[in-house]
Amino acid sequence: MTAVPCVRRLAVCCGVVSVGLWIFAGAAPAANDAVFRESLDRLRTAQQAVARGQWAEAKAAYSAILQRQDIPAHHRWEAEESLREIARIEKGLPARDPAATRVTLPARPQAAVSFYVVPDGNDANPGTKEKPFASLERARDAIRGLKNSGGLPPGGVQVWLRGGSYPVKQTFALTTEDSGTEQSPIAYRAVAGETPVFRGGIRVSGFRPVSDAKILARLPQESRRKVFCADLKPLGVKSLKPLELGGFASARGFQTHPTAELFFDGRAMTLARWPNRGFVRVGDIVVHDKEPVWGIIAGSNTGRLRYESDRPARWLQEKDAWLYGYWFWAWADSYERIASIDPAKHEIALTPPFSKYGYRKGQPYYAVNLLAEIDEPGEWYLDRTECVLYFWPPSDPGQAVVELSLNDFPFLRAQKVSHLTLEGINWELGAGDALCLQDSDHCLMAGCTVRRCGGNGIEISGGTRNGILSCDIYSLGRGGVVLSGGDRKTLAPGRHFVENCDIFDLSRIDHTYTPAIIVSGVGNHVAHNRLHDILSSAIRLGGNDHVVEYNDVYRVVLESDDQGGVDMFGDPTFRGNVFRYNRWHHIGNWRHPNEGPDCGQAGIRLDDAICGVLIYGNVFYRASAGKSGFGGVQIHGGKDNILDNNLFVDCESAVSQQPWDQPRWTVYTGKSLESPEIDRRLYVAKYPALAGLTEHPNGNIVARSLVVQCRKFLRRESSFLALIDNWQTAVDPGFRNLAEGDFQLKATLPSAATIGWRPIPVHEMGLYVDAFRRKLPPKMNRQDGIGAASR
Repeated sequence: MTAVPCVRRLAVCCGVVSVGLWIFAGAAPAANDAVFRESLDRLRTAQQAVARGQWAEAKAAYSAILQRQDIPAHHRWEAEESLREIARIEKGLPARDPAATRVTLPARPQAAVSFYVVPDGNDANPGTKEKPFASLERARDAIRGLKNSGGLPPGGVQVWLRGGSYPVKQTFALTTEDSGTEQSPIAYRAVAGETPVFRGGIRVSGFRPVSDAKILARLPQESRRKVFCADLKPLGVKSLKPLELGGFASARGFQTHPTAELFFDGRAMTLARWPNRGFVRVGDIVVHDKEPVWGIIAGSNTGRLRYESDRPARWLQEKDAWLYGYWFWAWADSYERIASIDPAKHEIALTPPFSKYGYRKGQPYYAVNLLAEIDEPGEWYLDRTECVLYFWPPSDPGQAVVELSLNDFPFLRAQKVSHLTLEGINWELGAGDALCLQDSDHCLMAGCTVRRCGGNGIEISGGTRNGILSCDIYSLGRGGVVLSGGDRKTLAPGRHFVENCDIFDLSRIDHTYTPAIIVSGVGNHVAHNRLHDILSSAIRLGGNDHVVEYNDVYRVVLESDDQGGVDMFGDPTFRGNVFRYNRWHHIGNWRHPNEGPDCGQAGIRLDDAICGVLIYGNVFYRASAGKSGFGGVQIHGGKDNILDNNLFVDCESAVSQQPWDQPRWTVYTGKSLESPEIDRRLYVAKYPALAGLTEHPNGNIVARSLVVQCRKFLRRESSFLALIDNWQTAVDPGFRNLAEGDFQLKATLPSAATIGWRPIPVHEMGLYVDAFRRKLPPKMNRQDGIGAASR
């Protein structure tokens, strides 16, 4: 039987929506849905002229759109982009130039002075190619000497790093005196074809079978002949700090707690735990001292829990056992140290300070750092008092590279530095954060690799115009990039960027709110990245006027609930943010979207009163899951958001909106414009819709959506939601190759043309080849979501 498309054109619902939007520069006027309709009609007229090859007519139509200051700003941008495409076609060129969306670096001046560093060099040398230095610090000091003796020469200085392994014993610290200038920049660069690797850990050797009778008695029966031990003292480790763990809900602080980790041939091993996979559930709470949330969710502020299994009776001799769990909310994790175990009562008492959201029955957790739970290959335990490592190796440890990350300090800390480049350098095996750049400007990290660290990869805080380009950042205990720049008070942009980076395999220690990229401040740019294999979100975004575009995001939100591939939260004055031409796919529990989690997982989530966001030209494929049901885009209480010209494929629902009633909205937003973080007058002038912030909640626009094989178009539809010229079909409308993720249509569909659908440049999304990224990593299998998750 031939499948018949279920096609419907979704018209506007009742209600008028006031929308304020800023894109790239200048203030956009308010627009209601009638103006939005008129603008779409004008774009459609111009598109039809293009389809007929009537270039003069099309250019006239698009030029007329540019003269209208009352229409949505992104429609004027669409007209500008279309005019550029027509100009290229008239010159006999392809309509689009992929290079036009990529960062362009200024030309490098020819360096006047070069120093060289090699692993077996000597800091007493002059730093020449023939007699190189041994350390970054010596090269830095040589540059300082140049500056003190006459200043940096025109063209600046470059430090060439030869390939090899550089043991790191201290932070490489740079300050204002280590800055270059625009005419005389400073660069630390890998020699072409070579890879300098700065390592913060040790290689572990001397493994032997465990023979201590007391230790053997604590090990599970099945592992006693398979667990090895290694004394770290002969390897230079004289003492180890006590284990300290945190997490988002931890009262010990949501920050990096440097943690030693074990790696076997480059892969992170598992700190001994129970159960080996997944979670068990809290049997009950002992002390009922927490006011029920919403009057219905009971809990406790005191860390005393009942357990159901007899397993904890095996842990009575453990010196430093911890429980990791989502103790009250499925988005707030923390590690809690065990104080005592009462096998008779089946109770565990935790050590204060307790999880800041409390505890409740039925929540998931597991136990970690347990010698008694080394019961399968890959598990390990570190006796921090005796400095002895216990390990069940996956194979012969004598034939493998076994490494322990130890350094609890950053590899690099640069403060108030300018015109500095780090290029082609690898940093690995740190127990904490890797690279920290603070209050600096015009600094670039290009073609670098940060991996196998216990904290965040790269942190950029403050300053302006710093960039992370074509870097690989992976296998981390927390997040990839933490980026803040720009002034929310004055709306001055930071102009930092993260581009062409492959960021993945994150959140190994702290599972939530440790995404690939955190962005805050004003006016920063995230483009052409591949972000994948993360337990929670890929991007956490706050602030104003950020642009997130051409990114490929997949296999994220793998554990957390109530999250999105990108997550924004809580402040209705976060305005002017743009998500454009991104691909969000294989999000959360996409294989079984109705089976869990309890709440939901989305491609883009606008949580708790996020307003004034533009979501344009994105692809959402298998990006909707959860029992409560999130769409590819989930809106929780916000207004003035525009979803325009997006593609939704094989999602449970394309869009979900949780409306707020007027009293809740008024209470939540009533004092937002009085925040000391912003300037009310400036904000209302730039974002006119803020003048009516407390009025008419839930008003958002969804337009020109192409909805394919989704179970629902809308979930929890609000009567205030304006739906304009959307199109839905139950069958493949003619994608070139859906199995390979090619969402381009083989031909222009009549229905798509009717709604004014603008093709999405899917082949421009994600990574590209440049001077720092010579080849692209393998593509993932689009059908089953399988791809290389670590290296």
